[in-house]
Amino acid sequence: MSDTRTLTYESFLLETSDQSAEQPLIIPLHFMGSSPTQICDILLHDVDFSARVIAPYGRFPFEDQYSWFPEELYDKLEPEQGKFFDHCADILLENVARWQEEFPTFGKPIFLGVSQGGDICFSLAARFGDQFSLCLPVAGRLLCDKITRQPDSGIVRVHHGVDDPIVPIVTAREATAQLQSAGLDVQLREYTGVTHAVPVEMQQAIHNDIGLALKNLV
Repeated sequence: MSDTRTLTYESFLLETSDQSAEQPLIIPLHFMGSSPTQICDILLHDVDFSARVIAPYGRFPFEDQYSWFPEELYDKLEPEQGKFFDHCADILLENVARWQEEFPTFGKPIFLGVSQGGDICFSLAARFGDQFSLCLPVAGRLLCDKITRQPDSGIVRVHHGVDDPIVPIVTAREATAQLQSAGLDVQLREYTGVTHAVPVEMQQAIHNDIGLALKNLV
């Protein structure tokens, strides 16, 4: 799977059974050692809005599941990791363009991702703001040297646990400030007592962010 730029994915509809109707597009990105099914169960369970979901698989195997990055990437310095995050974002957008031709969709996509998926979301936010209506990095890292504010950039809503031991909250605060300084519409949602996880409170806030963005698409 790691030697191709064509991503394998799962696709389904939320709150509708009309496969032929145009729907807004939501693209969830899983964390290391996870899968599209699991990330959708975590982030998009019991929602009250209609959308088409295309959830891609990470390109690298990891413990019978999937990873967006090779495990050895974490032995490299952060600038090298950041370049690979950007590489993943580039590949993702290539696939999104094909999905938009293949499936009936409208509006710019909504991206959301946890941990590794959050890293990729931050790369999208930093370089390709005109490619989404909403970007939701969750427990991710921004490792881009340069932030580019594109015309008609979408909004960014960062979600992060205050007590995250893997990606400290200061990382999210610095990333938010960095994106805001470039003129992007960014807000940080902090969750006291939350570690590297997505509790119900965060799930609901993510659903609220998505619901508002979907209303603005029509």
